[in-house]
Amino acid sequence: MILASGSTVRDVAGIKEEKAALRARLLAARARLSAGQRTEAGRAIRDALLERPEVQMAGTIAAYYSVGAEPDTRGLVYALWKRGSYVLLPVLRPGGDLDWASYEGPDSLVPGPRGLREPGEPPRGVDAVARADAVLVPALAVDRAGNRLGRGGGSYDRALARVGPLVPLIALVYDDELIDHVPADRHDVPVRAAVSPLAGITVLAGGEVLARGDDPPEPPRLGGPIPPGPPCRTPCGIPGPPPRLGMISSRRSRVLI
Repeated sequence: MILASGSTVRDVAGIKEEKAALRARLLAARARLSAGQRTEAGRAIRDALLERPEVQMAGTIAAYYSVGAEPDTRGLVYALWKRGSYVLLPVLRPGGDLDWASYEGPDSLVPGPRGLREPGEPPRGVDAVARADAVLVPALAVDRAGNRLGRGGGSYDRALARVGPLVPLIALVYDDELIDHVPADRHDVPVRAAVSPLAGITVLAGGEVLARGDDPPEPPRLGGPIPPGPPCRTPCGIPGPPPRLGMISSRRSRVLI
C-alpha cells in the first residue's frame, strides 16, 4: 500500500519502530542524570538563550515548563518573564492539541495532566503560538537536518505547523542528544536551531534563511495581537516584571548567528 507522500505502510511502521527504540534509549539515559546535572544543564541553556539577539528582541516567547528529566527550564521561564517578555506556556487539551496561556510568575501555575505544570490564566487559543516571535520546544533528540524526536503524542508537531517560516523554533536538548539522524515522517515539523549546555546554539538546516538574515515576505499573523492578561500574580516579596510596552515585538527575529 502506498500513502499519499509516497511512503509505504511498511516504511511508516519501520519509522515508528525506529523512533520508539531511540526514544527508549534516550529516556533511559536521561533517567540516569542527577537532579544537579539537570539543574546545571538548565542554567547553561538559560544563559545561552538569554544572550541571543533573537530571544532578546522577542516580545512574545512561547516556552514550556520542564518536567521529569528534561533540562530544567524553570529558571529560564522566570528570567524571560522578569525581563519583561510576554511568555506563553502550553496547556494540553483533551485531544492532545496545545492551547496557550500567559505565565504570570511561579504562583500562576497549576497542576495539569501527565504531571505538567500549566498556567492558570485564561487560554489564548491554539493559534496564539503563531503570534510568538520565538518558540522554545522540548525534544529528546535533534539532528542536523532539524528533525526532532518528541514524546510521540504529536502535540508539538500540530503546534509548530501553525508557526511562520521566519520564527526561530529552538529545541532544548542535552549535548549528547544532538545526533546524526532522527527518524522522521511527513507529519513531523523540523526545528530551526538547537541549544544544549556546552555547545550553546546550533543552527540546523531549517534555520539557514534565519542565519543568512534573508528577508522573505513575512506571513500574516493570525487573529491580531494577543490581548493583555489579568494582573500579574508574583511570589511574596518578589516584585513583578517591568511594565510591558507591547505584547508583540515590532519585527520578527531572524538572526541566529
